Amino acid sequence: MGLLIACPYEANSATCVLYDIRKKPLKERMAWARQLADKPIQDIINIHKECFIRRECELNFAKE
Repeated sequence: MGLLIACPYEANSATCVLYDIRKKPLKERMAWARQLADKPIQDIINIHKECFIRRECELNFAKE
């Protein structure tokens, strides 16, 4: 649910899978998330994990 509020790296990147949903009021975002099945939720989480790792590497924070 935290990812529905904001990205940990920037306000709301247009390249993010949650870009459009983050424009909606918080109540609508939460209702949207509650109706999702497990597979779409896991897909969104996986996309964010990949993005997080990529950004860590770009900032040279990831361990090699």
